[in-house]
Amino acid sequence: MIITKNKNLLIIAVIAVTISTITGILVSTYMQQDASAQNQNNTGNIRNLTGSIQVFPTPSQVIQPKANVSLSDASTSAEKAVGANSHVISAHLGIVNGFLVYVAHVVDTNNNIHRVIIDAGNGELTPCINQSVII
Repeated sequence: MIITKNKNLLIIAVIAVTISTITGILVSTYMQQDASAQNQNNTGNIRNLTGSIQVFPTPSQVIQPKANVSLSDASTSAEKAVGANSHVISAHLGIVNGFLVYVAHVVDTNNNIHRVIIDAGNGELTPCINQSVII
């Protein structure tokens, strides 16, 4: 009789732990979904936020007219500087030593990568001598 009573208590304990675990999982899942929905609603409100002073377009409006060389022309010049059958694998407008430049990474026929700096104002090249880039 005592053994049967202990077995019944053990079964009840296992069932209680199982139900408790399943309930915890369901509540946790519900709370995560609710939090996710609230984050999506808050993000939507931030996207529609407007103010009186725009910051980000202003620097580009100041810099853009000063770049007399296009990214395409800078890339072509960089390829010519490295040699025949070379190809630009990345290029971007950036600032080096306080000057607006294009920085191009060019791969040559031996699969060496070279960094070439092109002045965005006049298109002059500055090859980075002995600065092979390792990617």
